[in-house]
Amino acid sequence: MAHVDQVGIPCAYIRGGTSKAMFFHEKDLPPPGPLRDTIFKRLMGTPDSHQIDGVGGATTHTSKIALICPPSREDADVDFTFVHVFIERDAVSYTGNCGNISSAVGPFAIDEGIVTTFRKGRSTDDSLTTREVRIHQTNTKSILVAHVTVDPATGYSVTAGGASISGVPGTSAPILMDYSHSTGGVLGRGLLPTGNALDHITVEGQDLEVSILDVGNVTIFVRAADVGLTGTEPAGQITSNAAVIARCKELRGKGAQRVGMCTDWRLVDEQATGLPVVTMVAPPEHDQVDVNARLVYVNRCHDTMAGTGAICLAGASRVQGTVVWSTLSESSRASDVLRINHPAGPMPIWAKRAEGAQRARGDEFEILAFERTSRRLMTGTVFVPKTVCAGSA
Repeated sequence: MAHVDQVGIPCAYIRGGTSKAMFFHEKDLPPPGPLRDTIFKRLMGTPDSHQIDGVGGATTHTSKIALICPPSREDADVDFTFVHVFIERDAVSYTGNCGNISSAVGPFAIDEGIVTTFRKGRSTDDSLTTREVRIHQTNTKSILVAHVTVDPATGYSVTAGGASISGVPGTSAPILMDYSHSTGGVLGRGLLPTGNALDHITVEGQDLEVSILDVGNVTIFVRAADVGLTGTEPAGQITSNAAVIARCKELRGKGAQRVGMCTDWRLVDEQATGLPVVTMVAPPEHDQVDVNARLVYVNRCHDTMAGTGAICLAGASRVQGTVVWSTLSESSRASDVLRINHPAGPMPIWAKRAEGAQRARGDEFEILAFERTSRRLMTGTVFVPKTVCAGSA
C-alpha cells in the first residue's frame, strides 16, 4: 500500500492499568529533540481539545507514549521512558513517570524479546507462573520491578486471568508492580524533598498544612476540606469547579517553587509541566477503604488514580506526621495494605516501611506495590505527514 505523503512508524497500542499509550521501540524514532517531539504531538493530534486528527483520546490518561529499548544499566532488563503529550497545549513532557503505563512495560518487553533472562516473579496468587522484569525508568532514574503473569510453557505474557481493578471492566491477568526502589527518583533528595513531613503553604491567603513527597512521582498532599471539597466528589465535578482548580494550581505552583521545580508559581504550567501533582485526601465514609483521594494533574481531576500517585500516597501513609498519616485510623496505619478510594472505586497498595539492616542501608520501604492489569489492543503502523518527519512543520 502506497502512502506517498505520509511516513509510517511501527507501534503497539496498549492499555496499562487505567491508562492507554502508544508503545514504540526507540530505535524506530528520530533521536531525542524537537523533531521527535513534533512527531509525538502530530501523531497524538496535539494541540486540539479533541485530538481529532491523531490517536490521542483527548484525556490525560490516554495521551501517553512509552519508549522502550534494551537496558542501559546492568541491573535492569529494559529501559522505559515515559512521555506525556499535552492535549490543548503544544507541548510534551518527560518529567516523572506513569504508574499505570509502567505496568504494561513488562509484558511488552517479554513479548518483544527484549527480556532475555527468566527469573521467577512474585504474585498474590500462588497458582500463577510469574516472571520478574526489572525496568529502568529513565525519567526518574529508578528501578521498578514488574512481576508479570506468563504462560508456563512459553514464558510469554498472558492476558486472561481473574484480577480486576477499579476503572477497567472485566478481569485480566495480574501484574504486581513494586516501586520500593523509586524513592527520591525525580528530585534526588530522598523521600521528603523539603526535609519535613509537614509544611505550610499559603493559598488565597489561607495557611494550609501540606506534605510533599517524592516516591514514584512528586506529590503534594492536602486535606480535601482545606480546598473546599469533601474528597468524595466525582472527577468531572472537581474539574468543572474553577475555584477548586485555581486553588490546586496555586498550591501546585507554590509547592513546585519550594522544591525548585519552578521559579514563579504563576508559571508552574509552563515551567514545571505535569509535576508535582496535587492529591486531596479525606477520611473514608466506611470501613471497606482507608482513605478517600482525588488527584489533580495538569488542572484536571484524574478519572481514577494515577499509579504513581497511589504509590506516593501509600508511601506518605507510612511516614508519621504527614497529612496522609494524620488522616488514617490507627488500624489503617498498622496494616500492610492501604485501600485507597478514588473516583472509580477502591485500589489496594501493599506498603511496609523497611526496618533493621534494610533501613540501615538506605531503603525506605520493604515493599511498595500495587496490582494492575494490561492488554495489548493493537499492533501496527501509525502515520504522520512526511512534511513533519522532514522537519518542515
